[in-house]
Amino acid sequence: MGSYFARHVQVFLATLGDMVRTPISTINTVVIIAITLLLPSLLYVVIKSSQGLSDGWQGRPQMSVFLQKQVSASEAKQIFQEIQLHPSIELAEFITPQQAIEEFRLLSGSVSLDEELAFLGTNPLPPSIVLMPNKAAAKAESLNELKEQLEKFEGIDTIRLDLDWTERFNAILNVLTRIGLLLSGLLAMALVLIVGNTIKLLIHNRRDEIEITKLVGGTNTFVRRPFLYYGTLFGLFGALVSLVFLLIAANLVEQPLSKLASVYQRQSLLHEIQAMEVLCIIAAGAMLGWLSARWSVAQHLWKIKPS
Repeated sequence: MGSYFARHVQVFLATLGDMVRTPISTINTVVIIAITLLLPSLLYVVIKSSQGLSDGWQGRPQMSVFLQKQVSASEAKQIFQEIQLHPSIELAEFITPQQAIEEFRLLSGSVSLDEELAFLGTNPLPPSIVLMPNKAAAKAESLNELKEQLEKFEGIDTIRLDLDWTERFNAILNVLTRIGLLLSGLLAMALVLIVGNTIKLLIHNRRDEIEITKLVGGTNTFVRRPFLYYGTLFGLFGALVSLVFLLIAANLVEQPLSKLASVYQRQSLLHEIQAMEVLCIIAAGAMLGWLSARWSVAQHLWKIKPS
């Protein structure tokens, strides 16, 4: 057992030494693999960031409840208290007609609405309640059910619940996820071809050495071992470099995303890669490199026979 591991260590060190002695070709191959792995990694971060933003929105959706104008102040207060006690409501805020007109003035940019109010004769805005359901009631089905329950309250005129934007956003997110999976599959195939072609060139350059090894009794397992290490190391180094590129990309977009996050009252919009995700990227690169080498060796090594 000790000699078995010793041979593997010997082959590993020899392969690593060969890669160091040919730095230009090694760097070119590693960078190409890194870019190939970077593209699906970036798309993964974008999708996860979008999902996090969507979850944050869906976790605190708003529902606007407009009361009838003829409702008295005491009746409006009673309706507000009943809504607050509803088990599906997390937060609720009562907005008076005067508060509503002030908010309208701020949103419209009008300094004064005195002329318009004088023309209408009275404040046309009704009292309203803005509420936020709890997370258990944040799904579309639960929100529609909550809306139907609130519509039965006396004194409520209309309830506004806009879920179209969330459904469109989630539909776009699903399309991006499918595109990400398709792109990842295509890039994985491209990586297999890139590493496989590199291994093919290595086999061609070492053809005489392989023939001599087979001539003295070397098995196919012994001959292909260094090429498998080549593929694994190429994939491993490519994955590590892709993580460096991913970190650089995150630093480049950190400042504009921070400004955007402040608008949505969030600390960050960018998904932070976790340790398990880093290990998955590294393992994926090494595994794809090994599979590429295995496939290339199986395609070309058997053709070489000692003459």
